[in-house]
Amino acid sequence: MFLKPSGTPSFRRAAVAAWCGRRPIGSAVLTMVAGAWLMVLPFLGTPLALLQAGVAGSAGLGVSLPLLLCGVVLLRLPSLHAIVGVAATVLSVLALLTCDFGGLLAGTACGIVGGCLAFSWTPPEPSHT
Repeated sequence: MFLKPSGTPSFRRAAVAAWCGRRPIGSAVLTMVAGAWLMVLPFLGTPLALLQAGVAGSAGLGVSLPLLLCGVVLLRLPSLHAIVGVAATVLSVLALLTCDFGGLLAGTACGIVGGCLAFSWTPPEPSHT
């Protein structure tokens, strides 16, 4: 009796579909994957990489954390898609210089594609019922 769901499954599915339809989900996911890949890749090597925090470690975090933040902003504030898309693209290109060849180009490629998708996304027209 207390565990009864608050709405029918079809209503919840429709609500999730409406929420996803008003946001650039694909570009946000690609941008967050790029940020996570650029953040994790330096630490996949030897355990000594954790002890050698220097310019490379701070530069990697200085690019990967804002990329993760760009993905979160795309989900929370889709109206800023153009600004965030340009920022994600610039950060991804900057990762080529700062993050061990841009995460072996996988992080850079995901970030550039995600930023371009975010910039080109158009919000849906409001439905008048």
